[in-house]
Amino acid sequence: MEDHPEIVAGVQAVFNQDNGTGRVVRISGGGFLNSYDYLGKWLHAAPKEITDEIETTFPGTPARGGSDYASFQAAGAPAFSLSSLNWSYWNYTWHTNRDTYDKIIFDDVRNNAILTAILAYMASEYPEKTDRTKAILPTRDSTGEPAEWPTPRSPERKGGLEEN
Repeated sequence: MEDHPEIVAGVQAVFNQDNGTGRVVRISGGGFLNSYDYLGKWLHAAPKEITDEIETTFPGTPARGGSDYASFQAAGAPAFSLSSLNWSYWNYTWHTNRDTYDKIIFDDVRNNAILTAILAYMASEYPEKTDRTKAILPTRDSTGEPAEWPTPRSPERKGGLEEN
């Protein structure tokens, strides 16, 4: 993103669903103040049987971790996590040899693929550029100060290897 900011500037929306098998049940506006205006319309285009269990939070807050969409949000591009039921993904299979095909819930994966395809299509056909106005984040209990938006970080280009 640092090398090609024009690409980030041209992004309409990013959708990320990478927390294992399980049906998408949560979508946040990612901290973008007016994300409901477009994301709500796009969700409405999906069949009710796909969206009926999805809870939305608007405007939401930006990601703080290392998920694939977090760097897009930090750079100011509307990026959204399609959070799913995790089926013990984090504490049982995540990045282990137990993360195998027999854990796949095919009906949920099918629903998630349909949802993601519809959202991507609706975003691509949306006549306006997605609004990137950032919401004022909530006050942190620990400091009494408003939380700050994450900022882009420069990538490590040596794969974590130190120079000799």
